[in-house]
Amino acid sequence: MRYIKFLIRNYKGIKSLELDLDLFPDHKIYTLVGLNESGKTTILEAINDFEFDVSVNKRHLLIPKSSAGGFTGDIAIKATLQFSEDDKGRIIAFIRSRIKVSEVFVSETLIIERKYSFKNSTPYESKRTYEKYVKIKKTAKGKPVDLDESISKELWSFIKETMFPEIIFYRDFLSKFPEKIYLDAEDPKDKNYLSIIEDILTAINPDYNVQNSLLDRLDDSTDAAKKQALEAVENDMGAKISKVVFDAWNKILNVSKKEIVVKAEYDAEKGRYYLRLSVKDGHQTYAVAERSLGFRWFFTFLLYTEFRKERIKTSGEILFILDEPASNLHQTAQQSLLETFRTITSKSRLIYTTHSHHLVNPEWLSSAYIIRNKGLKYNESDDYNLTKTEIEAFKYKQFVSKYPTETSYFQPILDVLDYKPGLLELIPNIVITEGKFDYFTFRYFKEIVFSDLTDGYRFYPGMGASSLDLPISLYESWGKGYLVLLDSDKEGRDQKERYIKDISDTQHIYTLEDCFSDLKNSTTEKVFTETEKIEISKEFNSELTEYNKNAFNTGIQILLMQKRIPDYLTDETKKKMRKIIEFINGKI
Repeated sequence: MRYIKFLIRNYKGIKSLELDLDLFPDHKIYTLVGLNESGKTTILEAINDFEFDVSVNKRHLLIPKSSAGGFTGDIAIKATLQFSEDDKGRIIAFIRSRIKVSEVFVSETLIIERKYSFKNSTPYESKRTYEKYVKIKKTAKGKPVDLDESISKELWSFIKETMFPEIIFYRDFLSKFPEKIYLDAEDPKDKNYLSIIEDILTAINPDYNVQNSLLDRLDDSTDAAKKQALEAVENDMGAKISKVVFDAWNKILNVSKKEIVVKAEYDAEKGRYYLRLSVKDGHQTYAVAERSLGFRWFFTFLLYTEFRKERIKTSGEILFILDEPASNLHQTAQQSLLETFRTITSKSRLIYTTHSHHLVNPEWLSSAYIIRNKGLKYNESDDYNLTKTEIEAFKYKQFVSKYPTETSYFQPILDVLDYKPGLLELIPNIVITEGKFDYFTFRYFKEIVFSDLTDGYRFYPGMGASSLDLPISLYESWGKGYLVLLDSDKEGRDQKERYIKDISDTQHIYTLEDCFSDLKNSTTEKVFTETEKIEISKEFNSELTEYNKNAFNTGIQILLMQKRIPDYLTDETKKKMRKIIEFINGKI
């Protein structure tokens, strides 16, 4: 089973909001992008409160912001889950094991609603209901009917126990790893960490658990065999954690050989057993809390995710939800976290919020949502109106179609798509283009469409045909390989003559017409057909009906980042672009 949709109504700042996870092509990672106070966290809290019933003394915190004075009505969170073919087979087998039937019909989806009811802002009822999802025919000629209530309850318990997907919400506790994990934890926060220990033990051996593998052996420390078995489990846990944590951490920083040491100890003051996890670095051993904030965050995150998704008794796809993950870590760590996301979603799904462009992966844009709050006006001094709070979620492309000028909401996405030149780009063998438009277009065709052609150079974006003096002069003075490619319009031809006269020579400065004669008096955008220009513009804004240069530029960037070659690119355009790239390869 897996979650494919959430519908949230009257929850805090949300009037009505739908989050669709059943996207094509199938995605497992969903990014919620928005500014501070836009409502990203509220959406995650609502999903979490679908899974776990909110206690009576805290339900008033769910009341809509605009109705806090006297809310009467329902707060509802509805989830749609999809059965796999294996799920349906197990349900049919379960029913047949209980009653004699001719046929069993199982719906494709299961719809469940969590509802909190209020009268004048006072909570009076909480219930969780589900729509009918199974019909049976008792005889071949009979009509489909619902299951008897007693069998229906048994089936529901079976589904909850064996195939229902967990929702796991990680808040800001990820960097606060405890020095002691008590093995008889009662406090909810302590139970969170104890559940990690259970997951690690299960990952090592399905028969391992805290009671049998640790506590029973600690209670009889005089038994030599039990002591030896306990030490073996401690060593196995340390080795397993070390591999998971340091394999990932070494991708961020090249660190010396480290290992995790796990030791079961006794707290005489409290009369309780606990586990201590330490980091051994050479001859020194440190508590996890003594390591850097970045390491602590990744350490706890990996323990919670990598081991939880391996738990064999959970057949449904776990849904991890993360609020602003690693927002206080440096750029490299944030970008490495994206790669970690790929790993953990092999057997799970993930929803996360961010306003950092370092945590936006262009490959996941089709499953990205822009979160907008109607009560916020960022261009006004009085920027927050509580009574107008209304949180909305739009698919990325829908939002830019509907609100193309409200770029502040999706600026992190534009930032990651956009090009920001750095010193590392100033390397031998570059092709200098007039600007960013040409840069992305040529780079897309060279790297994605014609990846079979010779490599060995980079494109470099200038600031206009007349502003390339500095990079040309630098490469002339260094004696490094370079080529300038200009449009073959009047401006391009004039600047070619100037550069050859004042700075360079005919072996380095070219226009599109030099690539082949069909491009006389041409610009890069004229290589494309009118239909192609519109379709590429629609990659950014699907509502466009005519060519828009800025949208085209962003559309090319999206195709580049997603490494995609759309069907609407014609063979004629590819032929022209191939001639340009082959010309460059021959000259560079």
